[in-house]
Amino acid sequence: MIITRKVTNGVVVATIVLLILFLYRLSPYKLEFLGHYDKIWAHRVNSTEKLHSALKHYKGVELDLIYDAEKDFFDINHPPAKTINLKFEDYIATLEKSQYPLLWLDIKNLKKDNETSVLNKLLEIFNKRKYPLQNVLIETRYSDALPIFTQSGFKTSYYLPYGLRNRNEEKLQATIQKIKKIINEQPEIGISTNHKDYHIIKEHFPNRTKYIWILVPIINIDFLTTREILNDDHVDVVLVNYVSLRGNR
Repeated sequence: MIITRKVTNGVVVATIVLLILFLYRLSPYKLEFLGHYDKIWAHRVNSTEKLHSALKHYKGVELDLIYDAEKDFFDINHPPAKTINLKFEDYIATLEKSQYPLLWLDIKNLKKDNETSVLNKLLEIFNKRKYPLQNVLIETRYSDALPIFTQSGFKTSYYLPYGLRNRNEEKLQATIQKIKKIINEQPEIGISTNHKDYHIIKEHFPNRTKYIWILVPIINIDFLTTREILNDDHVDVVLVNYVSLRGNR
């Protein structure tokens, strides 16, 4: 009986702990974000249901766009996920006229060869709603496509090469020099990357505006790094996981 009771109590305690962790995972309010909720935005908000849920807790959201040149529209989707055929203009249209949330647009296929078409389509969508362009961040891996967006009034960011921390010293220094060349030529753009590479970019680009994503499991083993990032005055936005009970994708 005593063993059975101990086993039962152990199961109850384990269940309670798992429930607490699950609820903590769902909560947008976490200890590591304390005092910096103004910097925290929701990551991958690729449905209207998730958009309206996220805006109850965050002032900004990040979403993924694919530009369809043939049909001249943006599909909200993050491959390899299956598209739900949600157009960006329909997504924006669900907002009240007075709503101008901050948007981080990760345009997956924005390159030099389609920059003008992408810009014109975005301007058409935003001007129709009198949406302030300074509320919108345009991000791409292809830095040479960013100047016309910066000149048009958007905030812009160069999506840095992935995994800087995993490169040997020679390759890292070569990459750093390439990044320096890009940002010297475009002094107004920011840089964006995973929090795992934060210390590298802080060392080499301490005064550059930074946009960071911190996408961690239930337990944030990088708690101290998260606090350091949030305390950095040159970090404007930190993207975090947000789980919506409806439209989570």
